[in-house]
Amino acid sequence: AALAAPGGVFASNADAAMIAWPGDGVFNNPWSNNFATRDDHRMSQTLMGVLFANNDPRIPIYAQPTVNDTTVSALFPNYAGMPNGLTQATASVYFNDTSRPGVIFYPGATTYGTFGNGSGKSTPSYYMTYADVAFIEAEAANRSMGGLTPGQAAGFYTAGITSSMQQWGVAPGDVITYLAQPSVAYQGGLAGLTQIDLQRWVALYGDGGQAWALWRRTCVPNTVRPGPYAIINTVPRRFEYSITEYSVNANQVAAAVARQGPDVFQTSMWWDKATAAPTYTSGCGVRQ
Repeated sequence: AALAAPGGVFASNADAAMIAWPGDGVFNNPWSNNFATRDDHRMSQTLMGVLFANNDPRIPIYAQPTVNDTTVSALFPNYAGMPNGLTQATASVYFNDTSRPGVIFYPGATTYGTFGNGSGKSTPSYYMTYADVAFIEAEAANRSMGGLTPGQAAGFYTAGITSSMQQWGVAPGDVITYLAQPSVAYQGGLAGLTQIDLQRWVALYGDGGQAWALWRRTCVPNTVRPGPYAIINTVPRRFEYSITEYSVNANQVAAAVARQGPDVFQTSMWWDKATAAPTYTSGCGVRQ
């Protein structure tokens, strides 16, 4: 029904729902504010692995070169991701060998150096992008939902990738080269559905909550797993209720827990039916 709504859906990047931060020192992009004093953020090895696998031209936008010479990809030397789920002691040894997030999120001058020209203060925060809508349409078409047909999926898929690249400032020629790769060209069927979910996950960079929700629903990419020092052996499916919620709303918390199951990270949300998803793979989200 939403796809056929009278007002239509997003049709270009100009339609994106976002917060356009002034970057005036009072209202800055939150990542920029955080990075001004904290230097313990590094790119995830999981995301970087997906980007490297497809020679993704968003790598130098999403990430910064490493301090030390670190070659994981010959096409993108000196970019690398850090393993997830480390302790402070085990993470610190990676800091100079792995990439910070891209300068597009940095305020320029920080307490530990200067990164970029300060434009990160005004980088928008996106609630929903045209790329995300296009990938939703691509999935609907692939699965013959919402009045769409599988024959339309490739067009929506290509539009999703292209608009994401444009959103992040990738050169047009690099977009064409990327789309021409056999690993990226739309395959249709279940393989195509996996491609759609993977590209949508990559395009959601900067919107971790939505990317997490997408992964919980699809298990794509299936390389998302707990790190070696994670306190549980599975990727969390939800947040636990806070102490405050228990103290001021105990009756409703108890009622919710009775419906949904134990108040632990492993209990799925009501919409989280990953094991029933066509793209689900055995052992999804479990530490190996």
